[in-house]
Amino acid sequence: MDHAVWLDLLVVGTLIGLGYLGARLTSRLRLPSVTGFLLVGIVAGPHGLGLLSEDLMATLGFAEPLALGVIVFLIGQQLTREVLATHHRSFWLTSVLDIVLPGVLVALAVHLVAPGDPVTVWLLAIIAVSGAPATVMAIISEMRAKSRACDTLLGSSALDSIVTVVLYAAAAPFLMLSLKIHETVGEAMFHTAQQVGGALVLGLLAGLVLSRVLRHVFREGELLALGLVTVLLVVAAAQVLGFSALLAPLVAGITTATAEGRRGDPGRVFRSLRTVEYPVYIIFFTLAGAHLELAAALAAGLVAVAYITARSTGKFVAGMAGALAAGYTTKQAAWVGLGMLPQAGVAVGLALAAAQAFPESGATVNAVVLAALVFFEVVGPVLTKRAVTCTLEPVNTPGGPGEAETCDSRTVLMPVSGALPAERLLNTLAAAGRGTDGCRPAVLLAHIIVPGRAISSGDAFRIAERHLAGLAATVRAQGYDVDTTVRTARSLDRGIARIVRERDVHLVAMGAPLRGSRSGPGLSPLRTAHHRVLDSLDVPVLIVPLPEQDASEE
Repeated sequence: MDHAVWLDLLVVGTLIGLGYLGARLTSRLRLPSVTGFLLVGIVAGPHGLGLLSEDLMATLGFAEPLALGVIVFLIGQQLTREVLATHHRSFWLTSVLDIVLPGVLVALAVHLVAPGDPVTVWLLAIIAVSGAPATVMAIISEMRAKSRACDTLLGSSALDSIVTVVLYAAAAPFLMLSLKIHETVGEAMFHTAQQVGGALVLGLLAGLVLSRVLRHVFREGELLALGLVTVLLVVAAAQVLGFSALLAPLVAGITTATAEGRRGDPGRVFRSLRTVEYPVYIIFFTLAGAHLELAAALAAGLVAVAYITARSTGKFVAGMAGALAAGYTTKQAAWVGLGMLPQAGVAVGLALAAAQAFPESGATVNAVVLAALVFFEVVGPVLTKRAVTCTLEPVNTPGGPGEAETCDSRTVLMPVSGALPAERLLNTLAAAGRGTDGCRPAVLLAHIIVPGRAISSGDAFRIAERHLAGLAATVRAQGYDVDTTVRTARSLDRGIARIVRERDVHLVAMGAPLRGSRSGPGLSPLRTAHHRVLDSLDVPVLIVPLPEQDASEE
């Protein structure tokens, strides 16, 4: 093997290891992992100890767009029409203000301290809009929290990220025109249409193709491979064709999640990709930190202070206004506003893109954003966690004075077979009952396909979807919130255990196995698997016997 190749591999492996150690050290200080990654990159970069030389940074240049492509593809899951339609009207107030206020305030503040550099003003104003949906999602998942404020924090952060990407793709060509990089307005407009329109078409086609292929794929490894292949090809095609390499994978993620959602499990390929999310973040943020030029950061110190102050003010006001509209108290609304501060992935990607596209202003923009990112990723997650904790308390809703949202957010998982009649399902659901607060639980209907059956996996998947759709309609008619999922697993108990881990299930409710010769051992997976299900879970399991009338008919 060539000396340069093994040396590069050694450096990359060492870099990932150091990034991991940096994250572990910062976690002892209760700081987010991304802070450790950035600090390791700054120290190891060409402007630090020089472990990452300029030549090696150029060699590893492919890793940054790939990692960012994975990140924005995952964000797409939070931006489907179905997800956005579930939000309260206060979410839309928050989202609009969350887009407008930070951009306007940053533009004014940066213009005051750097009046002679309008390109820097525009670029920082656009980047200021973006949030950190991955950071917010990690905090909410860690706390297993569910509330209207959680939905707003996560949804707004994801929505402002896509708006930021579109704004940058649309504005960058005209900023190039002002610097004479483009010669005419027509050339700038064509470049904008190419960047945005081409990325939309490419992402849509890629998402449709991926969702089509996923109809016949069920294994986790295959899902991961197809997800990575899609991101790789989309990012590569976008760069070759001159499209936005951020917008294209984002649209692909939205399209895939939408198509998969119609088949009952919108998160299959996204869950698989999240298995490599951690090393992707290590590579991305470590390399991002390595790009930081300390001299440029010091020179842009006042601009960085203006950026941090103006963006924090805009995000705070947006979050607080939306939380007040949602019925939260002033104290809770203030915490929600502070919880809007985190900023990560998309901002770094755009700062790096600006550094390459705008030779004069790009270095300042990159330094300001990375310096601000350390602040927002140190302070922001702490405030977001406090916001989530604070808003788990009962809140006054606009529906009436003193009315409180006190319902328990339990989720009941109900595994079903293809032959399960709706009457038996309702009997099991009735036994699962209401929570101690009198509220109905959310119901998750799951059909688990065990390979090796007589029919093909694709046919089994389609049959299961149709049956689940009918059962879900019956349960919804009883006033329950219902979700459905179709999974493959080596055995029923393994499939149930996996769903319990992934979907934050509080109770598993199953009907007892049918009696009679038609459902003897080997024909009914529930008959031989009940004890394995009980052994494999650490949540309560409710096994409901047949109704007396049905038992007499067997």
